[in-house]
Amino acid sequence: MKNIISKTILGIGALLVLYSCTTDFEEINTNPNAADRLDNPGLLLPGIIRTTANRSWDNSFDRFAVVADQVANQFASTYGNWTRADADRFFWSNFDQIKELDKLITAAEADGLDNYKGIALVLRAWIFQGITDSFGPIPYTEAGKAQDAVNFPKYDTQETVYAGILEELKMANELLSSSKETVIGDILYNGDVTGWKKFANGLRLRILMRQSGRKDPSAEMQSILGNVTTYPLFTSNKDQAALQYLTDLGNEHPAFRGNISDWVSSSRISNTMATVLKDMNDPRLPVFAMPTPASANTGSPEYGGVPNGINDVEQWNGGSQNHSAIGLLWAPRQFAPDLASENAAQSILMSYSELQFILAEAREKGFITTGNAETYYLNGIRNQFTYYSSRIPDSFTLPTAAQVIPPSTYYTQEGVAYTGSQEEKLRKIYIQKWLALFLNGGEAWSHWRRTGVPTITPAPNSVGYIPVRYIYPADEQRLNEENYSSAIGLLGGPDELTTKLWWDVD
Repeated sequence: MKNIISKTILGIGALLVLYSCTTDFEEINTNPNAADRLDNPGLLLPGIIRTTANRSWDNSFDRFAVVADQVANQFASTYGNWTRADADRFFWSNFDQIKELDKLITAAEADGLDNYKGIALVLRAWIFQGITDSFGPIPYTEAGKAQDAVNFPKYDTQETVYAGILEELKMANELLSSSKETVIGDILYNGDVTGWKKFANGLRLRILMRQSGRKDPSAEMQSILGNVTTYPLFTSNKDQAALQYLTDLGNEHPAFRGNISDWVSSSRISNTMATVLKDMNDPRLPVFAMPTPASANTGSPEYGGVPNGINDVEQWNGGSQNHSAIGLLWAPRQFAPDLASENAAQSILMSYSELQFILAEAREKGFITTGNAETYYLNGIRNQFTYYSSRIPDSFTLPTAAQVIPPSTYYTQEGVAYTGSQEEKLRKIYIQKWLALFLNGGEAWSHWRRTGVPTITPAPNSVGYIPVRYIYPADEQRLNEENYSSAIGLLGGPDELTTKLWWDVD
């Protein structure tokens, strides 16, 4: 009898457990972190912004600024050791943030939070632009769709990617300010949706200019410039897209806790950068570079650049005592514990100066009829000095904030004054823009590839050329073989460092 009762109780218990498991199945097996269950999509924003801004700085310092010949690094600049394993140093790793942004967009759409969706679209466009400008054809329309069982995304042409992100940016401009939610988690603009609109429209102008060798940008550029109420733009460095770091642990500038050997021993200001700045008596030289160790305590600081693409930098100009490390603004605390700053330097996604140089070029070439090319050009230069002067801590003695502002004669010298033929004027715009893009992700490299300015000559110990793209990661060959093979066809050439991108027509 006891056995019968026991079996009956066990049977009823099993049924209850089965019923409970069945009725609670959806709740138990739903990811509480899934986008449609987010209390606020803003919870994803800080991580996305911080991760991508930090990567932009890191990748700029150790790769992008090297190939753009702003920074010299003897280990990276011969290019013969660039392998598929380094693809993440060229923004490929940012595909993981596309997934996060798609979650954010899904959550925003579910609750009609258009401001969040608009911000996510701007960030998506900026990320995709950075990836495609490194590799060319990339997964775009199927990127980040693993949750939809798209584990092996197809590649799209760079032309398709550019067209898509231009549309995303136009949509973002329309969505931003169209809903009333308070935006949290926005560590870039602190919830100011107008700042995001300005960033979106600046990016549109950047992309339109970059593809201008393939597509006439005139109509779309002029539509933006002709209606700044609808399409607002940066008005100063106060509203440019630059991440402000904090002094608390984990939120400092990435260089602050960096490795001093990377900063001093491996990386120096490039000879090209130092020469350009010296030739113009440019006061950014002590911002971008440190005095040579041999001159640091003499009262007469000197600055020595190093060429990229040489095997032994100690054989250059008397060795490291005559070489300049990157400027103190970006120094790790190991180098100067009393001076290095956690938050003086920013990670710049797009600057006001860059925008002004885009407009100067557009006006000089006749793409737009609004404004004056020389005014845009001078705005871009002056704002560079104003910006860097504002970033110099009071504790710095070289340079001080005042020393970063040039005398009026800076603007009248032959290498700066907006005079000469159109070709000469454009070259001056290009040089100043290249300087303004110092340590700004991959933008200086892309600018050089499109314009050929400044002149960068392969060093004798390099592979004999300057790379114009990066090669796809090994996992794409191994795991996404069919789509990888298709990508080579879309690229129009072999998967090599010398194959030009779609917009690189010169």
